[in-house]
Amino acid sequence: MTESAWVEAVSRLWPEAEVSSAPRGRRAERAGGGAGSGAREFVYLPDARRARLLLPLGAPRAAGTALRRYSHDLGVKARLGRGLFSVAVRTGLPQRFLPDRMRVRPSRPGEESVERRLSEILGRPVVVSVSIGNARANRKPVLQAITPSGESLAFVKVGDTDVARELIRAEAAALTRLSGLHLPGIRVPEVIRHETWRGLELLVMSALPTGVRRWRPSGAVPVAAMSALSAATAASGALAGSSFLDRLRGVPEQVADPRTAARLADLADRVAERHGDLELRFGAWHGDWTPWNMAWRRDLVHLWDWERFAPAVPVGFDALHYTLQQVRPTTSWTADLVWSDGVLRTLEPFGVEGRAARATTALYLLELCARYVVAGQGSIGEPLRPQADALLDLLDRSRSRM
Repeated sequence: MTESAWVEAVSRLWPEAEVSSAPRGRRAERAGGGAGSGAREFVYLPDARRARLLLPLGAPRAAGTALRRYSHDLGVKARLGRGLFSVAVRTGLPQRFLPDRMRVRPSRPGEESVERRLSEILGRPVVVSVSIGNARANRKPVLQAITPSGESLAFVKVGDTDVARELIRAEAAALTRLSGLHLPGIRVPEVIRHETWRGLELLVMSALPTGVRRWRPSGAVPVAAMSALSAATAASGALAGSSFLDRLRGVPEQVADPRTAARLADLADRVAERHGDLELRFGAWHGDWTPWNMAWRRDLVHLWDWERFAPAVPVGFDALHYTLQQVRPTTSWTADLVWSDGVLRTLEPFGVEGRAARATTALYLLELCARYVVAGQGSIGEPLRPQADALLDLLDRSRSRM
């Protein structure tokens, strides 16, 4: 993501301010809190060319807190390094030597900004850190709302495109539904506020604690937690006539390219013809359960990013996704990999074996392919197109194994 794209994104969060790159070496503006604190300055981490995070300058305790975010994919050395850097950042010294800055200069005192709005929602002055993912259709700013003293109050997703707004609405609905389910061993964020502000979709969620306690290898599948989520909406029946298969077979109607739509429809028809009579168990899945979307806290799995939640898919989807997403990029998956004994054995702890395992794997690949095909449409979806094409080709090559 280019420096100008960062400036454009932050300009939407401070819609009445002048946002620009700032020269290195000038004393940082003091970040005194969100509601009317005047000018703001951020530092790119690690730098503007490779930026993954904007840290608020002048609020060293808040900046230190923004770095203390540990997902399950971080190893011991990475956790230790991040923790030590967080401690150093709280002194304010490292920020002075980081070269690339962004300046936010309000045109008048007390003007609207995302910090001001979040301070109103949360009832306390906050500053924010800002992260934006890699270029893809579902990219969106994600903010951490932190008090100047360093207390993390909330995470905030910002929908600034049609795709991002749709995903945020889906996550808000999912979190609302999950709040009424019994999920032993799992903790999910709570919705604090979901609203439209200055043309942006805001989803303000409680911050899940993600300390360094109880580290576990990232390759270990959290079977008990996945089983608990699936069981929360458990059902069973034949694949044919299931709501899952009906929805999947309706996806080609959403695809503008006739050739791609026909390929996807043909693959879905083949799996339905071969496995339609198969009795399967269905249940909820997270939709993107990976080590980087979770953290262990004592014996609880803290799990975030519920944009792709669905209540009725074949049991085992989360386990397949968790396993395959760590192996190698989707574009390099092979038939030998996805149909290997090692991958199929991932389903055994969920009671899915033999023909059911092969059908579940085929259906998971179709589900993921359909997601990428739909998301890869139009100019905004271009970064996802190689993944969609790779999965279509993989499924074509796997016809005899499905």
